[in-house]
Amino acid sequence: MRKIINAEQTRAADAHTIKNEPVSSIDLMERASQAFVTQLIRDLSLDHSILVVCGTGNNGGDGLAITKLLLNKGFQVKSLLIRFSKKLSPDCQSNLNRLEESEVQEITDVCSLDLTGFDLVIDAIFGSGLNRSVTGLAAKVISKINDSGIPIVSVDIPSGLMTDEIALEGPIIQADKTITFQRPKLTFMLPETGSYVNQWHAVDIGLDESFINSQQSDFYYQEQEDVHQLCPSRNKFQHKGDFGRVQVFAGSIGKIGAAFLCAKAVLRVGAGLLTVHVPKIGNEILQTSLPEAMLTLDSEEQVITDGKLLGNTDVVCIGPGLGQDEQTKFWLSQVLRNSVCPLVLDADALNLIAKMPSGYKCIPEGSVITPHVGEFQRLFGEHKTSLHRLETLKKVCTAQKLVVVLKGAHSAIGLPTGEIVFNSTGNVGMSTAGSGDVLSGIITGLIAQGLSSGDAARLGVWLHGNAGDLAKIKYGEMSLMASDLLNELPNAINKVRLATFI
Repeated sequence: MRKIINAEQTRAADAHTIKNEPVSSIDLMERASQAFVTQLIRDLSLDHSILVVCGTGNNGGDGLAITKLLLNKGFQVKSLLIRFSKKLSPDCQSNLNRLEESEVQEITDVCSLDLTGFDLVIDAIFGSGLNRSVTGLAAKVISKINDSGIPIVSVDIPSGLMTDEIALEGPIIQADKTITFQRPKLTFMLPETGSYVNQWHAVDIGLDESFINSQQSDFYYQEQEDVHQLCPSRNKFQHKGDFGRVQVFAGSIGKIGAAFLCAKAVLRVGAGLLTVHVPKIGNEILQTSLPEAMLTLDSEEQVITDGKLLGNTDVVCIGPGLGQDEQTKFWLSQVLRNSVCPLVLDADALNLIAKMPSGYKCIPEGSVITPHVGEFQRLFGEHKTSLHRLETLKKVCTAQKLVVVLKGAHSAIGLPTGEIVFNSTGNVGMSTAGSGDVLSGIITGLIAQGLSSGDAARLGVWLHGNAGDLAKIKYGEMSLMASDLLNELPNAINKVRLATFI
């Protein structure tokens, strides 16, 4: 997994690489700029007219180096140097000296900033070292660029955005794409700030990876190669009992579909034996739609009140479509008290727990819970920012020995170690009814096959998101439904199982 480091640690990694590679700071800047350009021009043709807007610090130095590289490749490029400071950083000054006078225009007033005739703006005004909101000339320039309607690509981080904090008082570049150096920033993962980054891609600029990995950080970013090793392996002499016995308690009147989506995900991800407990009203629906599952029925017609845990069950999932009836709440409190196997808790199970006197503290150690932001708030209280939520996530996971999947654009997986892993797959089309039911089923099915709760959550979230990405290709974001995730889940599993990494 990629460790996410803060701005100070990034500066230290730069300095360590410069000292120990060794490489000069101007050559490291050239290397970063070359990596940026290589990524950028994959989507560009030579007839694009490009404006590079540069500040007076090292991000501006990157922009000036990028200007020179694009000119050498035959692009139509002009560079603007925004003079909000009289003094340039040494490397910025060096790269300015490498350009012809006709290739750079210095701007001291926003009125002289002319954006007409350009197809693309490259934002290189402020980098990751920014520690206060933008004001003055730079603020006016950022606002004018945003208002232009021209596509924007930011160098390393959108100007005005901070690396480690949520500070939205001043103007911030609204990038269409961000090409960042070596590592994503923490603010890329957060809903308040990630919308300024939009699409992003991290390029390797040759910083010392061993040094980066030695830095203290609880934040990580997982990609396909990180979950590849988590996939369960199989041999031809195994049988269904080897792949786990699962119970799912789900559904209430009008919500039997949630039980179906969750249960089918359990089987699709490879669990061996599944028993689903539903109210009587769900009998015909599930017997017809999912014949592979065994079924037990509650004594009540419309809600669950008396489901029994089977002695040989390896993992239990509770919550999808469960409803919030008082009888269900009492039943759930008894299950939480008596369970001896891992639990995966989602949806109404979490809403019911939030209403219990002991609240989340009654959840057994080793369980996985999968709240969205609203459910998280009900369980753990109100939070002003997503950074505040992450602090609570870390405390809860370590204190209660839980795995918590805080669902979102980059779902944050909190582990009992205090580490928080952000996910790399998924898209906004998955913001649809039933998507979370599929996720809880996937995680449950993986635990059944022997994965730890943390590993099952990590792999499950990645598979869920990748199934969504594959479904998006077929159906588009607007038309995507939860059942499409079930259809694409086998392809997501094969993609990660059969992948090879050197």
